[in-house]
Amino acid sequence: MIIVLVAGVSPLSAAERTADAAIKAGLAWLAEHQIKEGPDTGAWQTSRPQYQPAMAGFAGLAFLANGYQPGQGEYGQVIDRAMEFVMGSMDAEGYLGQGDPSGMYIHAICTLFGLSYLGASPDPEREGELAKWCRRSLKVIIDAQAIPRPATAQGGWRYTPYTTESDLSVTSWQMLVLHAARQCGYRTDPSVTDAALAYINRAYTEVEPKHSATNDGVSKEAGLQQKEPAAGFVYRPGVSVKPEPSATGVAVFIKSLFEKEADDKVRQSLAFLRQFPPSWGGRQYGGYYYFALFYISQGMFQVGGETWGDYRDSVTEILIDQQNGDGSWPFPPDNRPQSRLTGDCYPTSLAVLVLSLEKQYLPMYQRQKSFF
Repeated sequence: MIIVLVAGVSPLSAAERTADAAIKAGLAWLAEHQIKEGPDTGAWQTSRPQYQPAMAGFAGLAFLANGYQPGQGEYGQVIDRAMEFVMGSMDAEGYLGQGDPSGMYIHAICTLFGLSYLGASPDPEREGELAKWCRRSLKVIIDAQAIPRPATAQGGWRYTPYTTESDLSVTSWQMLVLHAARQCGYRTDPSVTDAALAYINRAYTEVEPKHSATNDGVSKEAGLQQKEPAAGFVYRPGVSVKPEPSATGVAVFIKSLFEKEADDKVRQSLAFLRQFPPSWGGRQYGGYYYFALFYISQGMFQVGGETWGDYRDSVTEILIDQQNGDGSWPFPPDNRPQSRLTGDCYPTSLAVLVLSLEKQYLPMYQRQKSFF
């Protein structure tokens, strides 16, 4: 366990090391470190300013995911300041990711925060402004999907609103937004989500393991003993070859939100995901630990039952064990090089969001009909 002592803050004792206590400490850290004066009021410190809207979105979602309301109670002002900063980040075209080459991630995260905040503010005028703001943001997503693409990329999204490429990760964030929008009463043409689901389903593949003989004659593939094909989802249909845990987890999640029944793709994918139990970093996360953990956890949560229960217990223990003494979370060593520019708000917010899944306060968390 990593312990960082800060003046006035004591590390959690063994008795206090529960998920609720970890969440409480994480939210307290986020509130304490929000910028409260100057042009960046409502944001959190990052080494790359373009990331600030997304970090404010993640942090705001972390508070909303635990039942805290805008303008009310202990963290009402924190949530309001974050929303004010995010709303002010939109450009004249309705885009929130300007200045960053992967801006559609930022756009989706900020829009999710706006949709999750919507309906909770006690100020009717502010609610009306936010409803229009969300509609403008949704239009960017819908228009971006309509950009002509090659057949293998049709229906998806990637890093910018104007690209002709797609990938499963960015596509899943846009689908999360469309799901949350649906929960909030917005209506979009079903062809938008139908096309995106078709893209996601094209990402499914089954790969026969390549076996190599070992000294004892046992056949192994990439260090993992496998007797069955690796069946799951690839990051980019038509480009990627092998299924990846994070892509598979988020595909299961999105399919559970938009499809009525589990299909063989989901069943085979769960068998694939069981090869990768939760850990503190590792190859299965592709160097992006918190994003991948967020994806896989939500997939497991939507499946529910013992699949979720076993996964939840393991991931909760890991996150509690790795939390810093001041309430924040660090990066695993194999993730820090890729994500350090986001600042400490990012891992702390994502850890809180993963630990808060079962509370289902957020529109994007609300479990749909059981697949099984």
